[in-house]
Amino acid sequence: MLELNDDSVVGPREDVDGRGTMTNVARKFRRQEDPVREAQTHEALLCGIGRLIFAWGKLEVQLEQKIAQLRRAAGDVRSATGRTKPTMAKMLSELRAIISMRCRRDNVQLVEIAEVERAIQQIDKFRTLVLQGFQGPGDNGQSEEHPFLCRDAKNNVISISLDELNGEISRLDACRERLLAL
Repeated sequence: MLELNDDSVVGPREDVDGRGTMTNVARKFRRQEDPVREAQTHEALLCGIGRLIFAWGKLEVQLEQKIAQLRRAAGDVRSATGRTKPTMAKMLSELRAIISMRCRRDNVQLVEIAEVERAIQQIDKFRTLVLQGFQGPGDNGQSEEHPFLCRDAKNNVISISLDELNGEISRLDACRERLLAL
């Protein structure tokens, strides 16, 4: 009779020893790591993704506050948002409209908004890639250079390093500062 223990795996080509028990083949298969240990080893990755989400939310909230402040300064008393949350594009177009009414002859601030808007669109593509296409941490051999993998809309695997993630977060913070300085 065959005896199975927790460490053995039954396969079609596995050898049976003289006593009728399966040889231990568990060493062929990697055991799943403890979730707590995985979270600790990928703490920088988790922290970076959280910082990206936080920075984007901070940009949205402060941009809404800036628009409300500019509306009040122009004499408009209605609320800055309707029933639905406005998109980033709508908020930037509203900011552009308020600034253009305030300074009709000076286009410097409108050019600044256009530059920041292009940068925000690029950051939003990166943010979407990270949030919607996240696959998991990279292989151990790549962990320093490419700590996590994502899939884009065309199902291509893209490796992203923590330096790239931190760079996009700092670009997002710079864009927020530029918009609030208008």
